[in-house]
Parts: sequence; C-alpha cells; structure tokens
Amino acid sequence: MQKDELIKRYYSQILMDELSVEKQEMLSKKSITVIGCGGLGSPLAAYLAGAGVGKIKLVDDDTVELRNLHRQVFFSENDIGIKKVKALSDYLKNLNSNTTIEIHDKKSWELSYDNIKSDLLIDCADNLRTSYDLNRVSSRERAAFLTASIAAHLGQISLFSNDSQHCCLECVFPSEGELEANDCAEVGVLGPSVVLVSSLQSLIALDYLLEQKSHSNHIYRINTKEFLINKNKILSDSSCKIK
Repeated sequence: MQKDELIKRYYSQILMDELSVEKQEMLSKKSITVIGCGGLGSPLAAYLAGAGVGKIKLVDDDTVELRNLHRQVFFSENDIGIKKVKALSDYLKNLNSNTTIEIHDKKSWELSYDNIKSDLLIDCADNLRTSYDLNRVSSRERAAFLTASIAAHLGQISLFSNDSQHCCLECVFPSEGELEANDCAEVGVLGPSVVLVSSLQSLIALDYLLEQKSHSNHIYRINTKEFLINKNKILSDSSCKIK
C-alpha cells in the first residue's frame, strides 16, 4: 500500500499516541492466527483486519448454526450451514483487501505448528482442550499466546509472551477434569458480554503486535454485569507440568 493511501485509510488511528505511519506500516507486516471463529474470534478478526494487520490465519472446523447468531453477529442467516472460516474469510476480504486471509477448516490440534505459526497465536475457542493444547504448543515453540474465554457474565484474558522466563496457562490454571467442556453451552452467555471481552482481547493483541507488550504475563478478569475489570500479574509456577 502506498503511504498516502495508508494515511487516508488509517488516519483516525494513526492520530493515537501509540501509533504512527511507521507503526502502521509495521502492523501491515504482522501476522496472527485466530483459533476459533465464533463469538470471540469473529469480532477480533474483524477488528484486527480493520486495523491493518497484514495476515490473518483462521482455524475452525465448525459451521454456522442458527443458535450462534444471537452473539456471533458477523454471520447472517444466509451463512447457516457454511463453514465459519469461509463465511468469516469472505467478510474480512470485503472489509480490507490489503489483509491476506488464510483458512484452515480443521481443529487446531489436527494441524502442524507450521500451519498455525504467526507473530501471535490467539485462542478464541470454546473448549479447554484447545486452550491447553495451544498453551503446550506455544510454550514449546516459544510463541506468544493470547487466550480468552467467557461464560455467563464472567470473562478472562491472558497474554503469555514466552520470550524469557517460563510462564503459561498451566502456571495459573493447572489442567484437570473434563477438558471437552463448553461453558457457553452449559451456562449461557449474552452477545454484548462476548463482544466486550473480544474487544479487550483485540486491544491487547494490537498492543503486543505494536511491540509495546504492556500486558504480557497478566490475567484480566472481567465481570460484564458489574462492569468490573481486575488485572493481576501471572508468576511462573515451579511445579508447572510443562515447564
């Protein structure tokens, strides 16, 4: 993209202190992988494509269903029965033709690391098995990992930079019990609550991609009913099973 076109397209965000023409150009060279293209992943992918991220990989094997539409508003009734990665890819390409979109119609654990490798792995899936599998992969490959989840009014977001001292999802939440659980299906969730968590996750992703990294190795707990956000530092656990 020519510089004058870049300034015209991204003018409003370039005005922000954390951005500049040079940083916008840097963002256009960054890549992300979004695992899970539902309530969290679809708005996040749209916000980051709109912001000018250069390449987005989409990973999800689900199809759009009627029961998704109350919260997954980047899909429509016309998308029912279509693979989420395909429907979302079409939306993103229409939103920003400068962003390269790559789709993988599979579960993340069915893919090699080379398939999902990018500057930031972003977990927007709705099951613990995916989250813990991605945590192991990112720790092993020393890849930055941003994970979020929400059920009812309670959400949480964590960013693990994996660039120095070990610190991962297992350090704060050791895996145990049923990892196939889907909290949204069991306890319910409101669409605005999902997009609130997704918006915060998008902001944290942008911060990391712009190399500010002020959120690394922190956990955010969000109560969307009481409008509360708590931030805590995550410390390495010497007994972590994947350390």
